[in-house]
Amino acid sequence: MGLHFILGSSGSGKTYQLYQNTVEQAQIQKEKNFLVIVPEQFTLQTQKDLVMVHPDGGILNIDVLSFLRLAWRVFEELGGTKRVILEDSGKSMIIKKVLLKKKHELEMFAPNVGRQGFVDEMKSMISELFQYSINSEKLDQILERTKNKPQLNRKLRDIRTIYEGFQEFLQEKYITTEEILGKYVTVTEKTNFMQI
Repeated sequence: MGLHFILGSSGSGKTYQLYQNTVEQAQIQKEKNFLVIVPEQFTLQTQKDLVMVHPDGGILNIDVLSFLRLAWRVFEELGGTKRVILEDSGKSMIIKKVLLKKKHELEMFAPNVGRQGFVDEMKSMISELFQYSINSEKLDQILERTKNKPQLNRKLRDIRTIYEGFQEFLQEKYITTEEILGKYVTVTEKTNFMQI
């Protein structure tokens, strides 16, 4: 099956058509496994909708996965990652530890280290840095461009200090959820699970 686009305005039945096509193909090719990739929050609803569309009321050879679950399925097949996945609470604890350890190096953020909500703000900032693949080198480039804006430059230096401290703590022991998809992309071609 090649790439097909299902186009139409909102409410025109695109999703239903996709489910219908998937169920039809799954009935014809019972030996194959079909994947339906949806955002994490829609996996259960999509499974329910597919069951409702299926004439037999079941979806034995259709898997509904989010990208994160798909990555885990591939890791399971290939031996996975040995690193522990950090949940939000774990990230917060590490950031708090880094902030206390590096407080003396921070120019702008030092007074905020104990402020309520600051750890959560830093956790969000670090998550975004991971999501957009911004590493220390890219931060250095941004720092170079902001030399003529001293206050912004000092804040960015503090962010880099915290970010580097966070990454040092992770090393080869932990992995963030934001990094999982990046790791998945590097190994996806090795899996039998994704072969067409």
